[in-house]
Amino acid sequence: MPDQDQHQDVDVLVDMTPVAPIPTVPPPPGSRQRLWLTLGALGFAAFIALALAFAHDTADLRAYRYSPPEEFLGLSRVPAAQLSKPSRAARDVKVTGYQTSDRSRSVLLTVRELPIVSPSGVIDTLITESSTGFHVESVRTVDPGERGGVMKCGHASGMTKAGKPQDMAFCVWVDGSMWAVYLEHGDDITLDTDDLANDARKFRHLAEVPS
Repeated sequence: MPDQDQHQDVDVLVDMTPVAPIPTVPPPPGSRQRLWLTLGALGFAAFIALALAFAHDTADLRAYRYSPPEEFLGLSRVPAAQLSKPSRAARDVKVTGYQTSDRSRSVLLTVRELPIVSPSGVIDTLITESSTGFHVESVRTVDPGERGGVMKCGHASGMTKAGKPQDMAFCVWVDGSMWAVYLEHGDDITLDTDDLANDARKFRHLAEVPS
């Protein structure tokens, strides 16, 4: 899972090869106005269809801002100076951590505030990009709670502590104001997904405050 120590920049290749122009035949006299009216009608219809397609998961843009609490689940917030800073490419990402004094239980979040029109259209990509190097399993969609958007939770393996394999439970949510990756870990414990989702919803209620 992504944390303050892991970040990968993804290069996107775009084909910029010029396309040969397609010969066109000028429209007959009097048809140009009808052509633009037809294209306008088709464009409007496409816009309506797109809006309806995403209406079920479109959240109010920038309805909330991120303001994490000083304590969560009885865990104290880790001072910012003790958390690794994101790379320059991820300078807009905010990292928040909570931990017991003996470090046996911890919660870590990476959050970026930005308007997202269709949460369901980006959440799977976010999970894939944020779990590079780990085996992810049991991912399922859960109730996002009163803050809306889309939320999925699961488990990641590939970590050890004192030579013992450790489970890292995670939830990812996306709404009209931000995306977030929520990690929760307890030594030698595998968290129940329903309990994990409930914790994530509690955090959202506290940390996502009205703008």
